[in-house]
Amino acid sequence: MKSADKVRREPSQQRSKQTVNTMLDAVTVVLKRHGPDGVTTNRISEVAGFSIGSLYQYFPDKQAIYRALHERHVNDVREAIKHALAENASGSLEDFTRALVEGLVNVHAADPQLHQLITALVPEGPVEFRSALCEIFEQVVAPTDDETKRMLFVLSGLIESLVHGLAEWPPHIPLEQTKAETVKTALSYLESCRAQ
Repeated sequence: MKSADKVRREPSQQRSKQTVNTMLDAVTVVLKRHGPDGVTTNRISEVAGFSIGSLYQYFPDKQAIYRALHERHVNDVREAIKHALAENASGSLEDFTRALVEGLVNVHAADPQLHQLITALVPEGPVEFRSALCEIFEQVVAPTDDETKRMLFVLSGLIESLVHGLAEWPPHIPLEQTKAETVKTALSYLESCRAQ
């Protein structure tokens, strides 16, 4: 694909948004079939059923496509975080952590192969995710001392590592078991902090 200094055109109408989603679905298919080196405008256009010109209208280069895939994933993560906040607004930190980790595991386990590819193509993603988690925990707990800030920082890093590690989760281990172990690990860390 040609490189361009253009900024990606954001779809404003519902039909345009559907077109972009169809294109991103096509990119996903091409990525899984051919890997990052096999992503070409011809392949994407063929799978999506749109002209190459239409593709360039929304995505000036490969990096714009990968960022858009990443943004779509980030939106799913935001929804999981919002749901955990809404469901546990008056609950304990442990309840919130359990709901958050379960929701994030579900998002990341939905398509681990794609997530692994996106992480490789947009390497700043995990750092952004960890930072967002830290901000969310600070909203829930409102840290008043350095010890609590440190605990939330470590907890956010722990959850990010565990959840992103699921991209390599072996299919012979049941997801529910993996999710339970991930939640247990996060809660064990919280418990150890409270015991100090």
